[in-house]
Amino acid sequence: MTQLTGDYAASWLPWIMIPLVFYILPFPVFAIVFLWIQKEVSEEIKETDNNLAEIGELEVPN
Repeated sequence: MTQLTGDYAASWLPWIMIPLVFYILPFPVFAIVFLWIQKEVSEEIKETDNNLAEIGELEVPN
């Protein structure tokens, strides 16, 4: 019968991985996703502005 005594290789790993995965890692992941979404929106706005400028309804931003 196996007893769970905590005497195994890298027994410190859960101690450091739980805070890293659940508390620290979400911040850069959500920041990258947010920047990616905002980049797509700003590209669509620029494309819309250029289309309106071609029509003559909006001045071209410099």
